[in-house]
Amino acid sequence: MKKMFLLGLLACVVSLSGCSTMQQYRTYQTDIFQGKQLMGSGDYKPALEDFMKAAEAMPAEPYSYAFAATVSYKMDDIEAASRYIQEAARLDKQGDARIRILGYKALIFLKQGKEKEGLQALGDYIQTYEKEYAPQNVREVRNMWRNNRVDLSALQQLLDEEIWVYESDIEQYRRSVTGWFAEKYGTATPIQAN
Repeated sequence: MKKMFLLGLLACVVSLSGCSTMQQYRTYQTDIFQGKQLMGSGDYKPALEDFMKAAEAMPAEPYSYAFAATVSYKMDDIEAASRYIQEAARLDKQGDARIRILGYKALIFLKQGKEKEGLQALGDYIQTYEKEYAPQNVREVRNMWRNNRVDLSALQQLLDEEIWVYESDIEQYRRSVTGWFAEKYGTATPIQAN
């Protein structure tokens, strides 16, 4: 009887921790979604709050920190952007957030006047983007990088567009197993996020 009680208790604990994890993931997804909506409309401060709530819900996920770095950069808080991008890079397991992390790492370094580090990060971004996605999409960024003549404002706009297209295609693949990534990976099972 005692063994049955302990097994029952253990099953309840495992079940509750699973529910907690699912609830945390739903909270994370909701906060990321809301933050992205706010970021898209230029409401960066409330977007940052949502991204940080997502980070609290799922602290091991790099996307929330990568998005926090993005909006901090857009608010010209380069110190915070640098902290967030470093945390995102530390957590990154070469998943979907990697493109955003490398792109914003380059922008942050360049904005800080760290040209060597910025160009290295930009080179890493180009290499990763070409490997993971469509090489033709980074042509203009590659030209800036090769010529060592970076227009920071134009680069930010190009990176934002490229990252948005990449992330949209990843989301489409996860939702419906269609699109560019379905052709790359097949239609069996969608790739998983970090």
